[in-house]
Amino acid sequence: MSELGARLNAIHEKLLAGRPTASLELFEAALTPLIRFLKRKFRNIREEAAYDFAVDAIMAHVDDPSSFDSSKSALWTYLCMVARRNVQDCASNAKNRSELAEKYGYGIELWGVQANNLNETVENAQDAEAIMRLHGDVIAKNEIEKRVLGLFLAGESEVSLYADAMGLDAGADAPAEVKRIQDRLKARLKKVRDEL
Repeated sequence: MSELGARLNAIHEKLLAGRPTASLELFEAALTPLIRFLKRKFRNIREEAAYDFAVDAIMAHVDDPSSFDSSKSALWTYLCMVARRNVQDCASNAKNRSELAEKYGYGIELWGVQANNLNETVENAQDAEAIMRLHGDVIAKNEIEKRVLGLFLAGESEVSLYADAMGLDAGADAPAEVKRIQDRLKARLKKVRDEL
């Protein structure tokens, strides 16, 4: 085992024992070598990103030192594995977000668009179906919201249809309740769009 590996394992034991300075010792001992490791492993990584991933790996260990088993590997190996996996997950998530934005970004904006012709109506319906399939559970939290979202994405504007979907009488309170639900769904749609 390297000198660094032995030192980190000793610090790990201090963390398990609850020594108050152990987390600082771990940061001082592991941060710079972990940043260097990430920059060697991922040649295109920016210094700030390498720093962030190294800090995240160290903090995860400080928060839950018992998740590491020193009988299976050295703490250095474990920290490198965690940091490397975080970089890979981040790259994969960025790629997935980019693909989703490219494929469905227009569809997420549907709520602000009105169809002008039959072809556009068909395209909007297909985009609405894709939004429901991919993000429906995030945007609509219950069956009523799912029905309202379906109408909303289809470009429906008739309050009485929304009231029926919500199980409301089309009385004086219906427009306010419909607007409240629509506003909630618009906010969630915007959040999904912004996360893409």
